[in-house]
Amino acid sequence: MRAPETMMVGKMVNIKSLSLLLGAAALVLVFQAGCTKNDEQQAVEIEEKGKIEQMTDQAAETAVKKIRTPMDKARATQNLGDERLESMDKALQQQ
Repeated sequence: MRAPETMMVGKMVNIKSLSLLLGAAALVLVFQAGCTKNDEQQAVEIEEKGKIEQMTDQAAETAVKKIRTPMDKARATQNLGDERLESMDKALQQQ
């Protein structure tokens, strides 16, 4: 039979091993839960980026339209003026 002291030492070693094992398992679970949240957050960020990109594209299109519309009108007016000048020059040459 073992002495009572050696039995206590054996139990202490088992308790220490068990507590280390449980601590390691708890850490693994915490890190795994953290990674899962990161994946979900990344998915939300990707969706937000998609929304942000859509809003940015829409704002860019609006800005381009606001810039191009007056420029197109100015070009059309200039073309009309050029055509009138050409017709006046032709009329003067015919006289």
